[in-house]
Amino acid sequence: MAILNWLENLIKMLAGLCLFAVFALVTAQVASRFLFNFSLAAASELSIYAMIWSVFLGAAVAFRQNGHIAMDIVKARLPKSLDRLADLLIFAVLAVFLCLIIVQGYTLSERAMLQKSPAAGIPVGYIAFAMPVGSILALIFLLEGLFVSIQGDTPLGDQHD
Repeated sequence: MAILNWLENLIKMLAGLCLFAVFALVTAQVASRFLFNFSLAAASELSIYAMIWSVFLGAAVAFRQNGHIAMDIVKARLPKSLDRLADLLIFAVLAVFLCLIIVQGYTLSERAMLQKSPAAGIPVGYIAFAMPVGSILALIFLLEGLFVSIQGDTPLGDQHD
């Protein structure tokens, strides 16, 4: 799955750039206030937007690496013979949830394109678009996990440990 490895690395790079942008924008904001006695109004706003994108991109990578926290208290109490069924049920719930975020996030993004951010003046839809993009990427990685699980005996979610 070399293409998915490449995609994961690209996402990590983009998320890292977003985090660097947060750092640079907040540093510029603080420096301009204390050194020059004026505020960069758009810096605060843009740093929030960059953080939103980094969160959704990072969440997709966490899906691939099985890095999200899991509450497996119910699954742990099930008999071992039901592990596979429980994994498939969890997969189905996550897939439906991600599809819901994709559809609703896209709808929100579309409507928000008409609204401009107050300081930077960019369409808010570009910020909201992080939801469907991050969810599509997470769904791709979730499907990869299902495929790998079906191919071998690896339990769903344990592919990249």
